[in-house]
Amino acid sequence: MNIVVGSGPSGVAAASALLDAGRPVLMLDIGRELEPERRRSSRSFRFSGKTEAGDDPARKLVFGSAYPYLSDREAGLIQKGTKCLASGGKGGLSAVWGASVLPFRDEEIADWPFPAAALHDHYEKTGAILDISGAADGLAERFPFYAPPRPPLNASLQARAVLERFSSGAEALKAAGFAFGRARHAVDSAACEYDGTCLSGCARGAIWNAARAVEALKKRPGFEYRGGVRVLSIEERPDGVRLHVAREGASRAVHDGAKLFLACGPLATARLVCGSFGAPAEGLPLLSQPYFVLPLLLDRDVPGAPEERLHTLAQVYLELDDKEVSKHLVHLQIYGHNEVIADRLDRAAAWAGPFSGAVAGHFAPRLLAIQGYLHSGEGIPVTITAEGRGEDCRLTVKAGDASATKAAVGRVAAKIARHSADLGFAPLSFLRKVGLPGEGNHAGGSFPMKKAPAAWQTDPLGRLHGHERVHLVDSSVLPSLPASTFTYAVMANASRIASEAA
Repeated sequence: MNIVVGSGPSGVAAASALLDAGRPVLMLDIGRELEPERRRSSRSFRFSGKTEAGDDPARKLVFGSAYPYLSDREAGLIQKGTKCLASGGKGGLSAVWGASVLPFRDEEIADWPFPAAALHDHYEKTGAILDISGAADGLAERFPFYAPPRPPLNASLQARAVLERFSSGAEALKAAGFAFGRARHAVDSAACEYDGTCLSGCARGAIWNAARAVEALKKRPGFEYRGGVRVLSIEERPDGVRLHVAREGASRAVHDGAKLFLACGPLATARLVCGSFGAPAEGLPLLSQPYFVLPLLLDRDVPGAPEERLHTLAQVYLELDDKEVSKHLVHLQIYGHNEVIADRLDRAAAWAGPFSGAVAGHFAPRLLAIQGYLHSGEGIPVTITAEGRGEDCRLTVKAGDASATKAAVGRVAAKIARHSADLGFAPLSFLRKVGLPGEGNHAGGSFPMKKAPAAWQTDPLGRLHGHERVHLVDSSVLPSLPASTFTYAVMANASRIASEAA
């Protein structure tokens, strides 16, 4: 029996690959689910336009519920200058993700310890799990579809205006290093009702959630899921692994297996590894994709935009490849008018007094927003230090100097401003917000894969140095984090590790 810890995207990808190879799987998971009363009322739920998670806008709620999240106390975290999120929900943070999918470009992972082509088949397998919707357009050459996509979601009026402008200035944009296309999503486009609640709870379940993938796995021979289980520590033995767990409403227990695949997310994985095997005195790194929000103002009105029935996920992808801005690709997701973005911009603009209301009011038909990501090489340095063993292990996550990251975001905003005539919009740079490390939920790299790993590194199969039966399959093992969307590549790598380990 192989044991997978965690039911998020990397966990279901690893479990699927193991089952494909004929290996039985036991999945252990905290596995919290949406409260029954909220599930019953989900069809009538609408986002309030107010705070999404109390006073913490980094957390999105699901029909008003915070069930996917662990508090810092539960997760054993002390955060200093970071905004990292840990999950105890069934499906992990896929319950609250933005569903955007792109593979990593081969050129962007040249520093990984295996050929980029080794991921291609696993993008195909993972794409079938995610059921990606999208259009074959100008992005397909750089970012192939590895599995045939569903039809894309309908583009909004604003998105159509943006894409028409991009197309009319395509040559100038290409010369400036820009590429563009429709956003791609892990969404059942046929099920979407375009009711504008994507970022606060999809009543139709059109947005992919790993929890539903777990239910599909339950129908496969050789798979068993046990929720309500918190793994406290790990032992590796000559003939297998032993996990010490706490079961909800029951006494402590142990689970034995042949191999272990940790898919709990970078912080929970770090806590388990450090609590079980010790930790380096100098700490561990935590890489993150720098995340920022940049409001935009279209150069013309789009009548009807605020009243339109639409989805509120990303509408357009804009990729920037300009070595004077960043040594790596910059990924920009353009969102149209929606209540969540308007609420966040109101927060950002609060210091500007009366202009705050004008942002979401008078200018609404012309208002867009970029959620942008940079390569982890532009990121704020973060160190994880661990104290204690087993369930008493605590992690301190501390951020370093942010000046280089803020400068890189400034270069992106300046680049957009210089090409505003071709893009058809201008950045409201004075309203830009650079996220703390962990915002955007794209973090990892604490135990990076290497061809010849040293202490606290992993081999290409995600095995921690000095261990044979413990495989890390989540983002903890990524040697670098390219800027393009995160979950698809993490799942493909988890599938690759599990397939090869099997």
